[in-house]
Amino acid sequence: MRFNHTAPLCSLAALGAAMACAPASAQDSDTGATDFEDDNVIIVTAQLREEDIQDVPISITAITSDTLAAARIEDAQDLQFNAPNVILSANRNLTIRGVGSQSFGGSADTNIGVLINGVFLQAGSTFGEFFDLERIEVLRGPQGTLFGRNTTGGLINIVNKRPTDEFEGYVTVQLENFDGRRAEGAINIPIAEGFYQRFSAHVLNRDGYTLNLVDGNPIDGRDQYSLRSSTRFEPTPTTTVDLVLNYFNEDSNRANAVKSLCTPDPTFVCSSETVDTLFPNFFPLDFGLLSTAVRVGSFGENPSDLREVRIDIDPEQDNDDFLATLEINQDVGSLRLTSVTGYRSGESESFRDFDQGIRPNAFNPGTFATAFGPLTINDDGNGNGVLTYNIRAGGETVTTTDYITTQEAFGTREQFSQELRLGSDFDGPFNFIIGGYYLWADFSGEVTTYLPVNRTFGFTASGKTDDADVESTAIFGEVYYDITPELSVLGGLRYTNDDKSITTASGFITLGTPFSDSTDFDDVTGRASISWQPTPDNNVYFTYSRGFKSGGFNPGNAEVPTFKSETIDSYELGTKNTFWNNRVTVNAAIFRYDYSDLIVGNIVGTLATNVNIPSSRVQGFELETIAEPIDGLRLEGALGLLDTDIRSDFESSDPSRGGAFFQLQGNDLPNAPDYTLKLAGEYTFDGGSNWTIRPRVDFYIQDEFFSREFNVPADLVDGWEQLDLSVQVALKDRDWSVTGFVKNVTNNDDITFLEVNSNLVGSFRSAFLIDPRIYGVALRVGF
Repeated sequence: MRFNHTAPLCSLAALGAAMACAPASAQDSDTGATDFEDDNVIIVTAQLREEDIQDVPISITAITSDTLAAARIEDAQDLQFNAPNVILSANRNLTIRGVGSQSFGGSADTNIGVLINGVFLQAGSTFGEFFDLERIEVLRGPQGTLFGRNTTGGLINIVNKRPTDEFEGYVTVQLENFDGRRAEGAINIPIAEGFYQRFSAHVLNRDGYTLNLVDGNPIDGRDQYSLRSSTRFEPTPTTTVDLVLNYFNEDSNRANAVKSLCTPDPTFVCSSETVDTLFPNFFPLDFGLLSTAVRVGSFGENPSDLREVRIDIDPEQDNDDFLATLEINQDVGSLRLTSVTGYRSGESESFRDFDQGIRPNAFNPGTFATAFGPLTINDDGNGNGVLTYNIRAGGETVTTTDYITTQEAFGTREQFSQELRLGSDFDGPFNFIIGGYYLWADFSGEVTTYLPVNRTFGFTASGKTDDADVESTAIFGEVYYDITPELSVLGGLRYTNDDKSITTASGFITLGTPFSDSTDFDDVTGRASISWQPTPDNNVYFTYSRGFKSGGFNPGNAEVPTFKSETIDSYELGTKNTFWNNRVTVNAAIFRYDYSDLIVGNIVGTLATNVNIPSSRVQGFELETIAEPIDGLRLEGALGLLDTDIRSDFESSDPSRGGAFFQLQGNDLPNAPDYTLKLAGEYTFDGGSNWTIRPRVDFYIQDEFFSREFNVPADLVDGWEQLDLSVQVALKDRDWSVTGFVKNVTNNDDITFLEVNSNLVGSFRSAFLIDPRIYGVALRVGF
């Protein structure tokens, strides 16, 4: 065991793997030769202490800064290409081994923990782009002892680069198609002995990948920047203070989902080609409100090209996110006392076309009776109805012959956390870590939908979260004991209590009576492991771990007002090996999860409803390998195999079914492809005149999967693949390089997730897509 003096724990947003749970090579800047004995090692903090990744009895993929740059891992979408059994669904939900956040609502927690600088992010993560990082660690499996809140699926650790005692830095400028411009840089300043400062920043601007045929504008573009300040203070040889300030800002025409899959039918819902009426109820939009005022069959054409849409309103997305972390380490002999304090605040605002389509010349002129009273639609003189109504807060109105629907959302988030822990570094066989944790988090949000009802009242459905709070407290500890130099065991326990409260106003047509409730959830989780290292280069381990995700509320749903916590009991047998003087690394694991009370959420009517599936099972296999058979040649592979099985039916959340049960036994869990495969290779050779040249190829493929537990054909996401190529030309004796690259070489328009929308708009599927072909050139200059 070693105390972490130089790289305190950090972890993964705003978006989500050392290509093989194995060390990345380190190259000498002068010769390009590799010192496999000493440098080909990755130190991780997956157990809150510095360890060689090969010694940790956990399935980990750790991506170093060099690998991040070589594989062009720029954001959370790229992260999924570099770790087995990890996928990113809906561009926001990371799923590990088939376990991801399937729930809805402000009181729901995440299954995959995200930590930055040792601070667990409770609210939705806004990562921006990855830049100036030491590494990213992906821990697969339940984390029920050491890391902030409990997680059932795993966690992502992001380790930022910290200040050092050397003056240095870099600047990178990247130009891409779609008028893309990226720039990042950092400068490290040793201000005085024991006082160091590092500043870094990232800027991204690009046009959107999708064309709105109505106005000719590209949508889903980016205009964002990130700023970071890292300060290290060492007042004594045994005291280290790290203060890191992160700020993210976005003002983009980004949409959560751009493309909608829907074949309109005469009642303005999607036809059976894109929905399945066997599961939660679907019914027409108009509810009799405008049934005679709107022409039948007036929904406009939905382009077949996945990169084209016809929408009335271009999307808008504004985000601000601030995160401050303070870590203090104090050594006292063989003990270390650590304090980790975190504070986060942010707000978001979005505006979009609610029905994701157009309905031109939709109105019949005349006077009509609706649920809101008489409605008069004027005639434009050509037999087309003209209506004036609100489309946005503040009284913004339109006068139009078209049926325009919009949705506006506002949200705020704030959290404070404090962790104290005491760890040992004894010379003998016994060591320990104990600690306590506290988190308070508050979220508020308002979603308002505007439909053309009359001139002054354009709002028909609103869900407003006035207050959603969680207060989490925990105590935890682990002990480590070496029975012999080759055989060691560990055991850990954590008691967690989550106190949740929520007050909302929600409903259809009117806000109705506010929903208010509070309750607490608690559980005891932990892990136990035994490791056998017959040689320093071979490790065999068996680990049992248990994690839980606390339950919550379904505001406004009288039939299903709450849902229970879920738990996973995990059993994993793994081996980590290095061969041939560290030139070959082979790590493998088989695992099984017993999943109890899996939380899933669906849109039922106009409400998001979460329920529990009593029993499920997950099992699988993972293999990660790196080989460097000759100097300069690096081969990487990562294979994930997955078998998931829902083992019980569960009660319907649709009250119209009278408590009937869905027949789900034998269905796959959502977001769980049978396999994922990553293959990569690069070769660095002498280009003459003090230059090196490094071509690289990255290939990723995954199998098909269902986006919901119902496993209906309309929810099937086809398998897809991505091929990336790059060539880097670099100087041998200084940090200077030019890289040309192409991502998604074959320009596939692959769908990565399908999400069902409310029946207010006919329950169409929102399709999330992989990025199209992106090519460009990057210049890096270090100093």
